[in-house]
Amino acid sequence: YKGSDGLEHGLIVALTESTAVWQTAGTLVNANRTEDGAYNTTLMTGSPAATYIAGLGAGWYLPSIDELGLLYYNRYSAQKGLRTGGNTLLSNTAYYWSSTEYNATTAYLFSFLYGSANTNGKAATYTVRGVRAF
Repeated sequence: YKGSDGLEHGLIVALTESTAVWQTAGTLVNANRTEDGAYNTTLMTGSPAATYIAGLGAGWYLPSIDELGLLYYNRYSAQKGLRTGGNTLLSNTAYYWSSTEYNATTAYLFSFLYGSANTNGKAATYTVRGVRAF
């Protein structure tokens, strides 16, 4: 999209992915923004998912549920770029953790099999993939 600064903005998807739990102990951290994964990720305490994402380097974060929806609906372009570079493709069957919290014990995830948002317990292991805004 074109921002108020007149520049193009979007998301870059990480070249690899992993699996992790959202949080090791159910604690409400108020990471409840559906459109702002960068904000949510900074609040994720006791989170192996956030720790993995931090290991990608500065600027990377766990996408919000809305950002995962954008990635899902634009996966054609993402897959073309990932395949061209010989990188890990997005799974067409995985559930990807979002950074959006539902309550103290559950968070949102996005099914790349069904193209829908769901919730599950934070202690469950699902796929995590970082994004970076530009």
